[in-house]
Amino acid sequence: MTNLVPVYVIGLSTDEPANEVLSSKFSGSLEKVKQVLPDIIEAKISVKSQNTEGTRTHYDVTATVLTSKNQLIYTDSDWDILKIADNLCRKLEGELSKHDDKRQRESIRKREI
Repeated sequence: MTNLVPVYVIGLSTDEPANEVLSSKFSGSLEKVKQVLPDIIEAKISVKSQNTEGTRTHYDVTATVLTSKNQLIYTDSDWDILKIADNLCRKLEGELSKHDDKRQRESIRKREI
């Protein structure tokens, strides 16, 4: 039973290859993070393009992960949309290590004296 988290990419046209790359990479990272954040509702990736009339385009990307308790927001900007996708995934997967040390302590009552 794997219910995929919906990922919405805003600011890129649907036929642009970067759109598919961003959503598929981020979806993969979301599936990994679901171990520690099982209450993820949806993810939204907002892309703002700058300098579009030149030969290169600069991207400002904001990824918002909505959980039932709070919002996680990650931002990155670069000339390369693929590098941004990797950086955002790395930031999201950083949640795994944050939650790793919050394991439940052994109960005092269950300790042998």
